[in-house]
Amino acid sequence: MSRIITDDEFTQQFRDFEHTAWKLEVRDRYNVSKEARDVRRFLSTGDLGRDADFARTSRWHRNVASRSAEGKTWQRVRVVSEPLSDYIRWEHAVTRFNVEAGEDIRWLPRHNPAVQELPDFDFWLFDGAWGCLLHFDDDDVPFKSEHVDDPATIALYRKWRDIAWQQAIPHGEYDPESSKRFNI
Repeated sequence: MSRIITDDEFTQQFRDFEHTAWKLEVRDRYNVSKEARDVRRFLSTGDLGRDADFARTSRWHRNVASRSAEGKTWQRVRVVSEPLSDYIRWEHAVTRFNVEAGEDIRWLPRHNPAVQELPDFDFWLFDGAWGCLLHFDDDDVPFKSEHVDDPATIALYRKWRDIAWQQAIPHGEYDPESSKRFNI
């Protein structure tokens, strides 16, 4: 079964999970208005500007740090084209703040054959028991989230998680310029 959820319900998932929150990201761009200024500054200057302070004080990072301290696990795999898109270059630069908060983020170059076994959409998987399918418009703007708990679909999400996680490169080891030397 699946149903569209509200923004509040989406946020609540990150408080309700018991053990693991896992995400697959497959887009080379996320058009999120609150990030646009920071992305532009990074691309023009290489400076992360307010990103460092924001990352350490944002609600997201506080929640990740708090839940990680409780023993909960946060993981995500980012499937990326190489060379990296402008947005993903910025995202790669700021990922260290997510890692500091407690997320284990890994990178999976799109040319890895395992990517052919993965879906072409983003989703969260919580405790291996329910998921959240993320929808984007044609301009890469997120516009709705869908709660998914159908057992067959969740089994697929777990399969995709396992494939992606096995092949992905930990953030601290991922160098977009030399990734071809890793398991490919």
